[in-house]
Amino acid sequence: MKLTGALGDFDRTRALLDGRVRVAGFDVEWQSGELESIFSRALEGAELDITELSFSNFLVATAKGVCPYIALPVFPTRCFRHHALFIRGDRGIRAPADLEGKRIGLREYTNTASLVLRGILAGYYGVKLERIRWVVGDVDRRERTTIRIPELPAPYQVVAETKGLLSDLLETGELDGLIAYAPPRCLGRNGVTRLFERWWEEEARYFKDTGVFPIMHVVVVRRSLVERHPGLPRALLDAFSEAKRIAIRDLEIESAPRTMLPWASANLIQAREVLGEDFWPYGLAANRKTIETQIGFSRQQHLISRDVALEELFVP
Repeated sequence: MKLTGALGDFDRTRALLDGRVRVAGFDVEWQSGELESIFSRALEGAELDITELSFSNFLVATAKGVCPYIALPVFPTRCFRHHALFIRGDRGIRAPADLEGKRIGLREYTNTASLVLRGILAGYYGVKLERIRWVVGDVDRRERTTIRIPELPAPYQVVAETKGLLSDLLETGELDGLIAYAPPRCLGRNGVTRLFERWWEEEARYFKDTGVFPIMHVVVVRRSLVERHPGLPRALLDAFSEAKRIAIRDLEIESAPRTMLPWASANLIQAREVLGEDFWPYGLAANRKTIETQIGFSRQQHLISRDVALEELFVP
């Protein structure tokens, strides 16, 4: 059976994209591309049979009962997001609590990076999110003609920025901080810096204290396909697991390393020391705490209006 699938091009998905790993019993035509475009194609038109999707936006759509997809316990993108918080160094922001009363920009209020970082700020550092003025807009280049913002209860303040770019506003001082996937072009200019200078140490400490390794994206399958082909989820899980195994095997090669990072093998050892031997686990059992934590973030931040059980999100 021919199916369409879209994934980001990562080491743990590349063996699927290049055909080294096949989905037993199914002919999946994999494609890759810009992730925001893949997400839009899935959520707006449901044109893909299998796709990578933003965990947060998938959760919101499922809670509203409007999502045509159900998830596999496969997480192609995970990321601690302490490193995604940039600030003006001249605003007296020395600790997370100092963000209260400030104007903080972000590309999208509902995306997983923002959800997770706000959840960490509130739950781990005690920041009152309702005391921050949030500004949603494009970061380094104009991407959209319409900026969507969620309806949140008072006293939350979320506004759209449709004229300027958030990176420019941070550089000129019209913003005090910015949540961004990647360093904005203004980093290093006019006192723009990171709140957590040694973010990797802070992220490791957060994991040691909480056991949460944030999930950014999840793999989803069209619900109607799962109903017609109950063997598809297992076949997909096996294929993704094999692709991940190949990626980890490549990381373990020391004789002629596959990556240009000179201490990649040491980084692998360090990751396993902090996160465990299986540092990028698939399956619900190993990820239940992280998933439930992020559902809690969404509930506490008023992105979903009810509790969502794991059974609603994932294939049994």
